[in-house]
Amino acid sequence: MAGTAQGTEMAMKARKALAGLDSMLDTEPALFVDQDGRHWCNRQAGIFLDERDVPVEGLVECIRSAGGCLQEVLYRDIRTEIINLAGGGLLVLLKNPAPAAPELTLTQREKQVLVMLVKGLTNKEIARDLKVSPGTVNSHLDNIYRKLGCSGRLHACLVALTNGLAVLPGRQVAAHPPSRGRQRP
Repeated sequence: MAGTAQGTEMAMKARKALAGLDSMLDTEPALFVDQDGRHWCNRQAGIFLDERDVPVEGLVECIRSAGGCLQEVLYRDIRTEIINLAGGGLLVLLKNPAPAAPELTLTQREKQVLVMLVKGLTNKEIARDLKVSPGTVNSHLDNIYRKLGCSGRLHACLVALTNGLAVLPGRQVAAHPPSRGRQRP
């Protein structure tokens, strides 16, 4: 299955970059994203995304926002494993089920700290705003990282954004994710 505006050229580029992985591409849901954000899905990925009513463009945007620096990203109800390819581009393996929803495991205070983290506040600023010590903020961050399976601030922010636990400053949260037919402004 070709993604939007890709066609045969992207399929050939993906196959060349993934040489030697053909058997996996025949059985595993996989997506190839090049440096320009163009993408190609194999047949299994198309079925996988259609069954979950997940637009491939949203998934690709999430993967690109990770900047190729993460090995795993959560997007809606999908866990992705990301492999940086030597020839350029990313191989994204789609996995299911995703881990338990993070919002169910975080305390209310941890959610507050996470939102402030996404806003770009330092530990000292978070401590001041919550009227707690910086050590308490560090403890909350350690718990957040552990519960979300994150390695640090950037990874926690990305998980928060992709799971709707926080939004970037100046953005509004839609009540429901956009449907496949609508385009973002």
